[in-house]
Amino acid sequence: MVIELSLVDKFVDIKPAARVEIKRQLELNSDPNASVRIIVVIDRYSGYVFDLEFDSPKEGDYKVVIDNIPIITNKSFMDYVKGMAIDFDSEVPAFSLKNENPSYNCVPGSKYECPSCNLYEEDE
Repeated sequence: MVIELSLVDKFVDIKPAARVEIKRQLELNSDPNASVRIIVVIDRYSGYVFDLEFDSPKEGDYKVVIDNIPIITNKSFMDYVKGMAIDFDSEVPAFSLKNENPSYNCVPGSKYECPSCNLYEEDE
């Protein structure tokens, strides 16, 4: 299923450094259908953890193309992915995925809640 960008507020923001690295890695990938898959893992202790990998679309995925970069995610992750920013640090080298405006609730009992509702501030 392909999702039209007009149907969602800013689906994913791919920063310039990430755009260059993603395109480079897609060109090196032997799978002609390779896309950027955004994965969401729920960790009780650190909340939501985001990761990406290069993978082929599967049944039930949402797919969108941004700047000629195919992005896929499982439809159950849509609320977590909308509004996400993907960046790349060439010194590490690693991608970073961050959602500053989450449309989802935090993981109950997590020490590190989402940015909009951090109830567990560290004592100074």
